[in-house]
Amino acid sequence: MKLKPFLLTTAACITVLGTAAIAKDVSTAKPIDHKIVTRVDSSPAATALEPAPATPRDGAFTQNVVTAGARIFAQDNAMLKVVTVQPVGVQGYSPWALGSDEGGAGHQQTAPNPLSYLSAGIAANLYTSLQQAVEVMGLAVDDMKVEVKVDFRWKAPFAPDWAGFTDLVTANIIIESKEAPERLAELKQMALEGWIAGAGLANATPVDVALAVNGTHWDALAGAPGLIPDPVSIDNGMTLSRKTGTPQLDTIDPGKDFGMGGPMALGSKMPDSIAFSVVAAVDSADDADRPYLHRINVRAMQDNYVGWDLYADDSFGTEGLAKAPSSLDYLTAGTTHCLMSQMAITPMALKLDIPDFRAEHQFSYRQDGYMTADMKGFVDGIKARIVVNSDEPKEALETYYGLSLRMCFAGEAWTGETAISSDLYVNGTLMK
Repeated sequence: MKLKPFLLTTAACITVLGTAAIAKDVSTAKPIDHKIVTRVDSSPAATALEPAPATPRDGAFTQNVVTAGARIFAQDNAMLKVVTVQPVGVQGYSPWALGSDEGGAGHQQTAPNPLSYLSAGIAANLYTSLQQAVEVMGLAVDDMKVEVKVDFRWKAPFAPDWAGFTDLVTANIIIESKEAPERLAELKQMALEGWIAGAGLANATPVDVALAVNGTHWDALAGAPGLIPDPVSIDNGMTLSRKTGTPQLDTIDPGKDFGMGGPMALGSKMPDSIAFSVVAAVDSADDADRPYLHRINVRAMQDNYVGWDLYADDSFGTEGLAKAPSSLDYLTAGTTHCLMSQMAITPMALKLDIPDFRAEHQFSYRQDGYMTADMKGFVDGIKARIVVNSDEPKEALETYYGLSLRMCFAGEAWTGETAISSDLYVNGTLMK
């Protein structure tokens, strides 16, 4: 089966798909109001992979994080979805449900988009590694911040070789300190070496990926009608999500918003590529009980996409219940959300009837030399499953499966060798 070029904007395709892709007859079911960040009771209900805890290693931090996604059916919006995420077998880390939405022409997003979750995880995970390095080196640091910009690109949208790419991660470290410049340069190097997400992005990560068709679980785990009506999520008195503006970046130009007008206007010729960015800033939440609780401000630089305040709790080994998802939770869930966005768009391009679908992942994370000067991050492997409920022929579903994977920016970020640029700023000055 070959793809046919389309003279539609991405937003227009999503709008058409939003009314055409509602599974079964769900119009009579009671809609569910989802929160953006919700602590839930049940672990991710993976159907096509078997979650397994990480294998312990002497002197290492190891953690497997599993996700399971589900669609939220809403009139005129095929991009609503929820992903449940949790480390496998880790005490004190609850499962979380993360709601996601896309913006676009005529629609302002009601929840963070998938690549905002992914970029938030990238930035927060670097902040964690930086904080670890400060502790290991025993440095006196008055303040610190991480700023990140992730550049994404669609190649040949709606053409036969349509594909998604993560072109560059810019991750800058900002320090206020009277420590010697040589020590702070050493700090930067140690933080980058220990950065788990950075290692997974810079190196090709092995992926075990498969397609699962139909099955017996759909009656219990099918998508359901609902909305994400409230941008504010509160858990145990703490606000975990809210709308905000573009992050205030001191070292990175966030650029202008990518718009759906101009060359993307309905009926115009589709450009050869579509490029856009997500920016994020991370600092400490200054929580005495959870020392690795971080505050994240993230925004996709696109029309009708807003900024979001989120929190990540990487206080691994600290007694008590985590106050927010971890940076590794955001990385994993962002990837699942990204794949599900492509799974929603692809049936439009292929003219297929895919009434329902879900994506599932398990990421294996590791940091050797945990809390030592030799700490080094790794993403050891990824399991990915595309799960569909459809009567389309096998060949058509395999084409759908292949295109969805190829379009996924996050998937390419892990399987390719993503370029990373990082600068260190000390007391407002770029360190050469």
